[in-house]
Amino acid sequence: MGGTIALRWLLTAAFALAGSYCTAQCMAALRTRTEGRAATVLANVAHVAMSLAMIGAVWWAPSWRVVTWEMAIFAVAGGWFAVRVIALRQRATGCVRHAPTPRGGAYAKLACAHHAAAMAAMVWMLTAMVARPGMAGMPTHTSATPTSRALTAAVLGGYFAVAAACWLVGGRRRQGVSGATAHGLMSAAMGTAFLTLA
Repeated sequence: MGGTIALRWLLTAAFALAGSYCTAQCMAALRTRTEGRAATVLANVAHVAMSLAMIGAVWWAPSWRVVTWEMAIFAVAGGWFAVRVIALRQRATGCVRHAPTPRGGAYAKLACAHHAAAMAAMVWMLTAMVARPGMAGMPTHTSATPTSRALTAAVLGGYFAVAAACWLVGGRRRQGVSGATAHGLMSAAMGTAFLTLA
């Protein structure tokens, strides 16, 4: 992943802050016995893993030997979020801290859909890292052209930029200032990271 040293440190700080928030939420959920506790823990663990993977990609992408289990973790997490959008009760989605109203339930589903998209983007990024030419020791497993990879990265970057704005503007009321800020920060950092790949 490209970018100046200053940009890499900014992205590292953003992912570290967002990951720290998710870790704190995970620990808080483990101490409670509320409904949806397991879902909250799993959702936050997935985001901590994403933060760590993105920090790794920021600094070590050229030498990172991506393996199948890394992609599988994010693919399973993305599928889990997608299932929660369509199959489970609104109150137990584990995607937002609380959703007490029908409108809040719809918001929880949108949050889960965003998280599913983020995990799918991680799978794509790891696949692109494997296929990127010039990376030592990394075999090419895809026929995607550099142009199509750049276009996909640009689209994902734009999506995450819009998602960051939505978190910061619309998420404060339901997710709380700290939660909306953390997710907005992670989305902004993801968008910036993907745009550097474009």
